[in-house]
Amino acid sequence: MPDRSDDLTAGDIFRGEYNVMEIARSDVLLDLAFTVPAVPEASAGVGWVRCMVPRFCEGKAHARRRALTERLIALIGRPERLSSPAATLLAAMGLPPGLEGAVAVVALAYQPHAPVSPEADAAADRLVASCGGRTEESAALVCVLLQAHAATLTLIARLKAGDGAPAVPTTRRVAPDGHEVLVDLAAAPFGAGRHACPGQALALYLAGASGG
Repeated sequence: MPDRSDDLTAGDIFRGEYNVMEIARSDVLLDLAFTVPAVPEASAGVGWVRCMVPRFCEGKAHARRRALTERLIALIGRPERLSSPAATLLAAMGLPPGLEGAVAVVALAYQPHAPVSPEADAAADRLVASCGGRTEESAALVCVLLQAHAATLTLIARLKAGDGAPAVPTTRRVAPDGHEVLVDLAAAPFGAGRHACPGQALALYLAGASGG
């Protein structure tokens, strides 16, 4: 995706090779009428993770699951940094280091628009089982592992390169009329509003960008 953060205006259109999507500024993240894309119910695999984390839901379920995630992040605190963000968090959570590969595979399939392979479904089930089974508490553990993986690795690379671009350049929302838009995160690299990243301080710590 081209970097157009200097001249984006709400209603701009991104013309990709395969799709056309409207790009909105990050202030729509503060608008309750713009919601996260819904995900279907699922009993296993990546689908189960998606439908149980705070990232892809709204209302009371979002508030409850976000609170679980915030408590978990508070308990993690500032752990000893290991070879990677995933390795650090697995150790802090008391989980086997061998799960790092599963985290990487599932992270690639985490977003609702991403394809899901049988390998990703199997890795998701392995993560969930290792975190305690199919509960919201386990989903919170998996959520933190996944959302701290690729984005934090990108953040580390950006910091090393002196690149001020956000690690995650866009997110998605459903507009009041039902169409999906890309939201430019140049002005809000960790999001904003009710779905702002609850792990901003932890991500910066893992990237070595804050004290500790």
